[in-house]
Amino acid sequence: MPATKDYKLLTTDGYTFAQNLVANAILQVQSGKIDASIQMMNVPLPATNAILDQFSQILSGLFPLFLVLIFMGPIYSTVYGLVLEKQNRSKESMRMMGMTDLPYWLSWFAFYTIQTTIIAFIGWLSLCINVLKNGGSGYIFLYMWLFGVSCFGQIIFFQSFFQRAKYSGLVSVLIFFLLVFVNLPISTSGSSGLKGILSLIP
Repeated sequence: MPATKDYKLLTTDGYTFAQNLVANAILQVQSGKIDASIQMMNVPLPATNAILDQFSQILSGLFPLFLVLIFMGPIYSTVYGLVLEKQNRSKESMRMMGMTDLPYWLSWFAFYTIQTTIIAFIGWLSLCINVLKNGGSGYIFLYMWLFGVSCFGQIIFFQSFFQRAKYSGLVSVLIFFLLVFVNLPISTSGSSGLKGILSLIP
């Protein structure tokens, strides 16, 4: 029975002790040498030199602020337009003519998504010129575009608090900008439950 203990103990890299014994026995028979044996060793996989990009560490701190700044324009114009339609009772007029809520909100979402796509593409293109040299730039575009689209839910939330369009866009953009600074204390010392709740904010 001690052989079973050795079999379990000497398992390395997928080769068992029993497989090594069989391989050594075959080698000794074929070569005619009693002391012939197969020695196992680990060799690291050859890889190219790693590139240390210190700019990426700086960019990780500035990129959220960059995203907020480039999406302030569409958020302002969309909130202002929604509240202006509410103020002028255009939505009620369209309802009287038979339009339901689904095409109304889909049209606003399509308008906002087109704006977001153009802005995300221009921002991504400007980063691709000299900044994003060592990474997958397609993921950056996807990240920027998804962030912009996710802000539409915040736009719907903001516009529900305003009845007059005069200051609606300005106050919404100001709140949107200030929410960036919520991330700083929460990311360092917040609980996981609080982080989960606040992750709903773009």
